[in-house]
Amino acid sequence: MGKYEHDSMSADIFQDDGTADVMPGTPARPTAADPIQVVMQKAVSRRALLKGAAVTGATLVIAPGVMFATSKPAVAAGDPSARLTFTTLPAGDGSEPDVRVPSNYAVTVLLRWGDPLTPTAPAFDVDNQTGASQAQQFGFNADLVLWYPLPSYVRRSVDMTGELNSLVDRVIGFQYPRLKQRGSGGALMVVNHEYTSADDMFPGYVDGSPTLDQVETEIEAHGFSIVELTHGGGAPSFDITSPFNRRVTGSTPHAITGPLRGHPMLQTSTDPAGETVLGCLNNCAGGKTPWGTILTCEENFDQYFANFAGAPGDIAAFSQRIPAPSGASRRHWEDYVPRFDLSSEPKEYNRFGYIVEIDPYDPNDVPKKRTAMGRFKHEGAACRLTPSNRVAVYSGDDARFEYVYKFVTSGSYNKYNRTANKRLLDSGTLYVARFDAGAVDGDDMGSGVWLPLVWQAGNALDQAGYASQEEVLLDTRGAADVLGATPMDRPEDIEVAAGTGKVYIALTNNSRRDGDPGETRIVNGREVSSAPDEANPRNNTYDDGDPTNNTGNQHGHIIELIEDGDDAGALTFTWNILVKCGDPSVVAHDTSFGDLADPVAAGVSPISDPDNLVHDDTGNLWIATDGQYYSGNVGFGQNDGVFAVPVEGADRGLLRQFLSGVPGGEVCGPEFSGDNRTFFCAIQHPNDGNAFNAVWPIGDPDGVSKPSLIAVYELTGAKIGT
Repeated sequence: MGKYEHDSMSADIFQDDGTADVMPGTPARPTAADPIQVVMQKAVSRRALLKGAAVTGATLVIAPGVMFATSKPAVAAGDPSARLTFTTLPAGDGSEPDVRVPSNYAVTVLLRWGDPLTPTAPAFDVDNQTGASQAQQFGFNADLVLWYPLPSYVRRSVDMTGELNSLVDRVIGFQYPRLKQRGSGGALMVVNHEYTSADDMFPGYVDGSPTLDQVETEIEAHGFSIVELTHGGGAPSFDITSPFNRRVTGSTPHAITGPLRGHPMLQTSTDPAGETVLGCLNNCAGGKTPWGTILTCEENFDQYFANFAGAPGDIAAFSQRIPAPSGASRRHWEDYVPRFDLSSEPKEYNRFGYIVEIDPYDPNDVPKKRTAMGRFKHEGAACRLTPSNRVAVYSGDDARFEYVYKFVTSGSYNKYNRTANKRLLDSGTLYVARFDAGAVDGDDMGSGVWLPLVWQAGNALDQAGYASQEEVLLDTRGAADVLGATPMDRPEDIEVAAGTGKVYIALTNNSRRDGDPGETRIVNGREVSSAPDEANPRNNTYDDGDPTNNTGNQHGHIIELIEDGDDAGALTFTWNILVKCGDPSVVAHDTSFGDLADPVAAGVSPISDPDNLVHDDTGNLWIATDGQYYSGNVGFGQNDGVFAVPVEGADRGLLRQFLSGVPGGEVCGPEFSGDNRTFFCAIQHPNDGNAFNAVWPIGDPDGVSKPSLIAVYELTGAKIGT
């Protein structure tokens, strides 16, 4: 009998993940800097450890001109960071109403919420929204952005037949690895639509009392869009006539694949076979496979369901570590759609929380929920090949004190067999990370182990009460607890540097890591240490002037993970903290930036709440943020933005701001065209909570702020970053 066969429990023991992990701040940044000698003390010490050099503050000489530099200092030819010569963008004070970029760049809005995606789709009407209309329009709250080259032969084939034939599919398979690194006259763009905010969608919305049309519109506004772009000189444009344009929404049928397909805990009254589920929800970050398909992740899916307290105990037990609201949901979808009411359809909840794969080149492809990679609040799905061509997929669980995961396929990738590749993610081994301290206390580096989440008779998972691998996958968080994984400060996007194979993990923040050694708290259904540790080293970056008030890791950090033997299938790794975010001029933020001895003098930009990541074609890391304005009462108050930082070479750690967003708007999904001459990102929830009073894009005729996809390009056609 399984762990959950006869369990019963009260919903009162659960504590959910809560709202966005930010705290109110002030809109203005301080103007005074702390003494350089104080700021750089710890960074210099760490640099000595990294480099093995005897570096001290007394021997550091800084030219006065560097103190006020707005462009990156010159570096040697061949240095990976040599391309980053753009003028650093001033942080701003959070009042700037529009997107800002350096003066030699331009910004264009490609698609806005509600834009029709086909010639027959209805025009957007903010006062008369329906689910049927929204299903044919660009969705709400854009997040993940992925670029795929579109060869002319693929477009012609689909134009003629309306489908992707097997020969063209095979050709894509072996050409994609080369084409994705080049420019393309046509391209497919994938944009996630993470969540909806009814107050910012419907004029006069009555909280807690939605209409049927409003509920249906919200459901259809989720999922993702696949659209075709035409590239020429300057800005790309959206091709509304493309046969590839499509929406996948909160009601689109998805196939359930992998070990949980047909499992009794996924069988519902409307799908007794447990093989098909309607929709994907809260799609956040994701990734691309080596064979050119999309991986999109279901993150905070719990918020859409209601009446978890009414679910039978044996079913609710699988979700004791990821519970839904015990009573009504905030959106009240359950008032019209029974599958969101867990007191009447409790197993529906088990059908969400997965990585979804879909082929952008096939307009008829059915999206698939790949259950072998576990059920949790997935964010990010970065792929890398092992030496034997197995595929490793790295993913975070975006909640406070949750974990970092890796999945390694059983089968191997073959670029000449794309059809077989599209089945690889249904079989393999799921691992969770344990981050161990290094030999030197406080040096922000250490080693680690990938712990296999594999059920076997007699092993720890069996002894903990799990009866099968399927139960482990349903309750991935609980199984990771058993193995002793390291609770992290909100693991969000994960990316792999193509040139080095190093893995970069954005840890956005954690206001609840506010304890001293020995202190614990209950989070997400279990007790955890609230004290800092080597891989999550800060508990007091919210500087309120009270040294005894430990108020958490407000600004987040980025970990660089290096697999042993440069093997994505390795079971051990080393790690270091590449960036400890914050304002380097504020001592209380305890920042560090790569190997820089003095970030203030080097011209490092203040940054908080790293979220989405991408690498350019020379390996530099680009970071989009989520929540800077509210991140601490000293040093911030600026709009979210995009930052570039070299991860190799002499300027490793020299992080500088490239783009600034709009008030209330998160910047999401940074992405490059294959030739790196166009930069894409999404502006999510612009003027959040105030969308009918402050309009963005500026001048929009509908009188409401709209989440949008934007493109940035250099005016002379140079690569992004120059």
